[in-house]
Amino acid sequence: MVKRIVVVFLMLFTAGCAARDPQVHKHDKFTKHYEESLFEVTKDGLFSVEMVIKDHELRTGVNMLDLVIHDRNDRDVTGGVITVTPWMPDMGHGVFDKPVVTERGGGLYTVENIILTMSGYWQLKVDIKWGDTVVTADSVVFEFPDVKVDRGHEHKMTKAPADLDLSDEKLTDNKIFSISYKSMSEPVPINRIHTWELSVKTADSRPVSGADISLDGDMPEHGHGMPTQPEVTGDLGKGKYLVEGIKFSMPGWWVMKFNIKAGDREDSVTFNLMLKE
Repeated sequence: MVKRIVVVFLMLFTAGCAARDPQVHKHDKFTKHYEESLFEVTKDGLFSVEMVIKDHELRTGVNMLDLVIHDRNDRDVTGGVITVTPWMPDMGHGVFDKPVVTERGGGLYTVENIILTMSGYWQLKVDIKWGDTVVTADSVVFEFPDVKVDRGHEHKMTKAPADLDLSDEKLTDNKIFSISYKSMSEPVPINRIHTWELSVKTADSRPVSGADISLDGDMPEHGHGMPTQPEVTGDLGKGKYLVEGIKFSMPGWWVMKFNIKAGDREDSVTFNLMLKE
């Protein structure tokens, strides 16, 4: 259905807005061209944004939609820099993978890879930058109060075991390293960015310097990840590393996985946290 919509839009917009859908509705100085589209004007009134979604609604999993964007004089916005950001206000997080925006011509943009990880209240923020010498920028937020689960794309969710290991010091999976963490904020905060100190030692407790460390976090019971992308930003010496940008968006069971590479040795470790309000 979405592909059909894109094809129809391309036919209508290849030559600009000269060809119009016969069902045209005026919104002050802006024009809505499609009866069943969502239509909003940006907050400073610089652009109109018309949104067409498959089956007229978003669902969990991978979504795709089309945007038709015009300026305040109702002209096609071509060559614009368009960014679409999904956000879940009640949970305080967005998505890991960024939506991909492709310009189709005549003010039409296709937005793919909109991956919504859970049902509930979502927003899609559309940011627009347009112009060469003088750049015009504005934004608009589309509200989706009740995104439902698409059973065909439902994320696997795992219930927390009764004997959940909450240790803050562990051997890595293959027993190559001994890893421990310490939050710089105690107790570990919810919905606030904070910092950890990670300690990396050999299995016989010798500090490991110069390690290459990557990490990831998620909520197995909810099927979504973190709202930020934390990373190791400094080697503090004596096997200690600074981890910045950590944010847990809600209470419950969180999993943090660290991948450690030092020389020709590589291993990983997973920590469990049970956070409370």
